[in-house]
Amino acid sequence: MMRYAARMRAGIAVVAATVAVLAAVAPSAIADQPEPGATAQSVFNKPGPYPVATTVRTNPCQESVWGMFQHIVVHMLGNRDDMTCTQAFPNGLESPVGVNTYYPANIAELPDAPLMVFTSGFDANPGMYDALARQWASNGFVVVIPYEFFNSLLYVPTLGVATAVVANRDPNSPLYNKIDLSRTLFGGHSGGGQAALQAGTALPGIASMIDPAMRVRGVLAIEPGPLAVGALVSLPTLFLTGYNDWVVPDFAWVRWWQYNLSFQAPAWIANARGVSHFSPVDGLDNYLSAGTALAWLRYQAFGDEVAKDYFVGPDWRLPADKTYFSVDRNPLAAALS
Repeated sequence: MMRYAARMRAGIAVVAATVAVLAAVAPSAIADQPEPGATAQSVFNKPGPYPVATTVRTNPCQESVWGMFQHIVVHMLGNRDDMTCTQAFPNGLESPVGVNTYYPANIAELPDAPLMVFTSGFDANPGMYDALARQWASNGFVVVIPYEFFNSLLYVPTLGVATAVVANRDPNSPLYNKIDLSRTLFGGHSGGGQAALQAGTALPGIASMIDPAMRVRGVLAIEPGPLAVGALVSLPTLFLTGYNDWVVPDFAWVRWWQYNLSFQAPAWIANARGVSHFSPVDGLDNYLSAGTALAWLRYQAFGDEVAKDYFVGPDWRLPADKTYFSVDRNPLAAALS
């Protein structure tokens, strides 16, 4: 009996040693893989590893008369969290035109960071996207949010690009020579999504004239307005829609003359259950496509393999993501490997 117990103890010791060796050799390869059935929201909707630096200051939107009106409207339409706003007019007395900038606080110690130019929705205050911008910056992006109330045409994201280029060239800026303009992405919500698609149409061909290093990598169009045509966009594009969105319904222009006509470059469209037109200005836990947006940005800007698995290959993960009522990709996206 004692001999048997000794053999058992020896066997347990061998197993324990083997597990320890395996854990030491490849912990990250196992830990980085999502559990079966994990949603993009559960995997990616979390802060990144970097602290965030910004001069942006926000307050509850309902502290102004205009903000109170916006607050009431979005809560009537299903938002759960209180929005945040800056003092940009009409939510305050500061200039209605400007650019808000976010970046990793330790950017001086990091490799050059990709640029995300994100345009707010029509009549939206830029502070409403503060949580998204901070999440992206904490994941290694320089994020600029240009704004001017209407936020619906090409000149708005162009203002964001100009601000980033100037900061990248300014020796007195913390972003001096730290923005990788060769990894520029455009994004936007509602009217801003429309403006991002316009930027994805007009700017790639002249990017090197704006700055010799500049290259545009893709467009993130969240519930975009109608004044953009997918056939004119030559960049990888992700369209995010909402099943409860009656302002930009998935079955309207965002599908018919934007996604369906995207034949020059890979394109994806994902229609999230429980998401309304104003969900992107809700809290990140209540905007159910926040994780998917970050996954796509990480795939495009960093080549993140875990993120890539949600969009690429015969077994791409997004169709199995229970967040979505429907998910599609065009033939060029399906051909990616």
